Amino acid sequence: MRHTVLAFSVVMSALLSASLWCFANRPVEVQPSWNAPLSSVSFAPFRRGQSPLTKVYPTPEQVEQDLAALQGLSRGIRTYSAREGMEVVPKLAGKLGLKVIFGAWLTNESEAKGKATNEAEIAALISAANEYPQEIERVLVGNEVLLRRDLKPDELIGYIRRVKAAVKQPVSYADVWAFYLKYPEVARELDYLTIHILPFWEDEPVPIDQVEAHIVKIVERIRQAFPGKPVLIGEAGWPSIGRDRGPAVVSTVNEARFVRTMAEIAQRHQFDYNIVEAFDQPWKAALENTVGAAWGILDIDRHAKFTMAGPVTEVADWPKRAAIAIACGAFSALLLGRRLFSLRDCFLLAVFAQLLAWAVITTAFHADAVSFRWWQDLWTLLRGGLAAGLAIAVLARVAVLLRDPTQAEVSAKCPIPDRLGASLTVFYGVYGVCWSFLLLVDGRYRDIPDIDFCLPVVALGSLLFLRAWFAKTRGQSVARALAFEGLFIDPLAGPSWRKNLVAWLGPALLAGALMAFISEGWAVIGEDFQKEHPTLNEQLPLVLKGLFANREMLLWCLMQCALSVPYWVSTRLRGQSS
Repeated sequence: MRHTVLAFSVVMSALLSASLWCFANRPVEVQPSWNAPLSSVSFAPFRRGQSPLTKVYPTPEQVEQDLAALQGLSRGIRTYSAREGMEVVPKLAGKLGLKVIFGAWLTNESEAKGKATNEAEIAALISAANEYPQEIERVLVGNEVLLRRDLKPDELIGYIRRVKAAVKQPVSYADVWAFYLKYPEVARELDYLTIHILPFWEDEPVPIDQVEAHIVKIVERIRQAFPGKPVLIGEAGWPSIGRDRGPAVVSTVNEARFVRTMAEIAQRHQFDYNIVEAFDQPWKAALENTVGAAWGILDIDRHAKFTMAGPVTEVADWPKRAAIAIACGAFSALLLGRRLFSLRDCFLLAVFAQLLAWAVITTAFHADAVSFRWWQDLWTLLRGGLAAGLAIAVLARVAVLLRDPTQAEVSAKCPIPDRLGASLTVFYGVYGVCWSFLLLVDGRYRDIPDIDFCLPVVALGSLLFLRAWFAKTRGQSVARALAFEGLFIDPLAGPSWRKNLVAWLGPALLAGALMAFISEGWAVIGEDFQKEHPTLNEQLPLVLKGLFANREMLLWCLMQCALSVPYWVSTRLRGQSS
């Protein structure tokens, strides 16, 4: 009978979990739809392990494969370098009917080989433009060198004039739109203006439902500043994974919406555009973390993230994740619930098992999705292992607690999970404090690890709630039930360094939450922000608004506050008893 009750509970919890997986991952209807090729996409055919930083470049065969993957998706491509494996692009693209905006990469001439690199790029650009006049439609002399402060305006103008004198195609330079207003002398040298409009990266990030108004406003502003100059939006895009910026929420659904919207408004307002970018770029994680590597409309395996019409699924491989999580949850419940008798206890354990399995599998798959280098692959394995370890420790304590509520404190029933749980509660507390500090000092590109922390917060929160519930029904101290003391092997009952560390973690986690919260307001204060809003009266409301705009950051702060509770209570109770 006991085994029948347990099996029934496991099956019902698995069905409930499957229903929730299906509901959470149902396709999202995205408007508008776009049923024609895009105008152009940024083309950088780097695979995993290839990078301009390490000087490992795609082979001609790989370049040809990637160009073929864009047939029907885009009418043209934009390159950023005239060398480094891109020499073959004009010929191959021409065979496939793709028009090319060919670019030369210019760098800082004060650095070693900087001048030689620029000369080689200019020579390669001129040579390719003259050899392939039909395939290369337009040329670009440099990309964001003014933004990076690699060249002075007069140095850049010198290169522009050399190229204009040597090629027949229209010549431009690409940079963030604001730099054309800052350096109008550069704009006057160009046949057309190539501006970058990236609402996600603005000093004041733009939410997805306001991008159309923002893009149209910027284009009109540039047109008014430089009447008669044709305008190409040289970069416009949205990332699919990584950290949110203020109200600009990162997701595959939002990327699909942005790309479709960009194509539709460009047609309606009659301007040309280039989507950044064709493929995800793992190497950019070294410069901009996860969010920098995930702007492709195709992923690193050359699979389309979304279609250009119809609904979009945020997590394409969710059925695989769901199957693994449900199987792990069911196995864990069957293994640990063998001594439970009542239907209530068996079902509670099975539900806990499914909840923790969801958190572990979500953590592991997300860690893999944002892993782009070998040491990140190791960190992925560690993150998955830590999550699984804490889940096992918590679930073992839940099983003991359900079996006998009088054993609300640690016993000899499960010593290994208890030792593991004690260590991991301290680890996650330190991890949270350190990451919040990193967000404060360098948060623009750094991931917000909400997914990593869903496991400790959900697992420990659920177990503490269950302990408090049993304590209340038995007339015992609810406060003591919310402490780590007796939950696992007491983190405070050990070496003095661990006692001091746990005592420090309560206030440190709250301070970390405050630091992370402040970082979002601080992030909007950039050069463009100060220029657009010169007075404190204009700046202060926008900074305060920025503090609350990022829901991902607010969730992170709430997680830190929640995680601080058992540390505070443990330290307080220990202080009262000493």
